[in-house]
Amino acid sequence: MIAQKIYQPLLFTIVLLLSGCGYHNPYMDQGNRPISLYHSMWPNRTTEIGLENVLFQSQSDWMRKSPLITLTDSADNSDYELTGAIDQVSYPEVSFGTHREGIQGNARLKVSFALKDRKSGKIVWKRTSTREQTFPMVQNPTQLKVNRNAALQVIADKYGEEIYLYLINTIMRPGTNPIEPIIDAPVENFTLEKLP
Repeated sequence: MIAQKIYQPLLFTIVLLLSGCGYHNPYMDQGNRPISLYHSMWPNRTTEIGLENVLFQSQSDWMRKSPLITLTDSADNSDYELTGAIDQVSYPEVSFGTHREGIQGNARLKVSFALKDRKSGKIVWKRTSTREQTFPMVQNPTQLKVNRNAALQVIADKYGEEIYLYLINTIMRPGTNPIEPIIDAPVENFTLEKLP
């Protein structure tokens, strides 16, 4: 009886260790094919100075997360080229306090971008997208600018993540056909978490 109490958990543990649970990280799949990507700063058609740098840096940060994506200095030396434009920025107020004072603002950023296969010359992915992020409204103009910039940083990070995940899940995944274009995807509106 005592031997059975000891051997059953021990046998269960050995079987569990040998069989594993079957989980694997899909982003670390050894079958993914490495790619090289060229991306440049997008033209900024807004009056928000420096926004093109924020988006560029966010994209670069996300692409560096994978050892299978190599950023290149020239489009001629890359498998894919990411181009885009910053189309519009607006800051509508979304909620008011008791004295008709804005307490919460909304940063809205519209961009359009395309991913081109350099070997075939075809556009494999094209998007026009609008994202939103709330931010606290304050009386101090300097702090208000900081809050707006923080909201734009969150939006830029989400765009970087979206592009990165598309590359990992579609372009680099074996068995997928990235040459079938996804053109003119519907405009998306996201209201993300409130900034602290």
